[in-house]
Amino acid sequence: MAPSRYLALALACTGCDLAFGLDGEDPCSLGSFDTAQTTDITEADDFSIDWDETLAVYTRAGLAFELALPGATPKPIDLGPYSMLGLSLTPEGNALFYTASIEPPVLRGALRAGDAQWQLDAGVPRGSYAGTPSADVLGPRRVLVRMRPADAEIVEYEDDNGRWVPVGEPHTVEGAVAPNLTPNGLTMVYAGVDAEQQPAIFAATRASTADWFGTPTIILRGMHRSPLLFGRCKRLYTVDTGVLRRFDR
Repeated sequence: MAPSRYLALALACTGCDLAFGLDGEDPCSLGSFDTAQTTDITEADDFSIDWDETLAVYTRAGLAFELALPGATPKPIDLGPYSMLGLSLTPEGNALFYTASIEPPVLRGALRAGDAQWQLDAGVPRGSYAGTPSADVLGPRRVLVRMRPADAEIVEYEDDNGRWVPVGEPHTVEGAVAPNLTPNGLTMVYAGVDAEQQPAIFAATRASTADWFGTPTIILRGMHRSPLLFGRCKRLYTVDTGVLRRFDR
């Protein structure tokens, strides 16, 4: 099987050396980051980070980079000729979903072939935007996908031996791109607006991947993009006014 055709299969094994306990097998206890300590990492328009928080992929002014954390020199990477939205790195850091900003937007995939080297045109689920998927070592990999750019419909997919298969019924989740999953697949986080149409970051949990998520909770108010939760949901990464920022509570 050519790895460029089978994104899900290529994700399966490299997560086996990840340390259990970073996110565990239970849903997070959610809390507010409104008064959390913050650390600025780099200027960015969009980003994603792997499970052990050692690799970031981000865009700035239409260009894509990868960055070894913390604090290394960014390296440019080639993800194709178009501007990108909705970067979603796998927990293992070996593959990436992203959306080419064309009309209509096109969901694409890439496999990490080496240091700052990515193999394009990997297989992806049907839809417009994909969030960060769950980790393969914690069960069949799941991913949430926004089906159409201007539609709130989210479909969950599961990796079935290299095929992305829809799971359950579609659900409504307001937002610009797709919600990101924590590596155990039991918490989703996304940017949206509250009942007064004010921007905020929302998160929701579920007891198992057999269920859909419960009522979303606001965990950070304000205009933020691309939220990711790590460390039992005690660390939050977002893009805030053009800066990739970490929040610690």
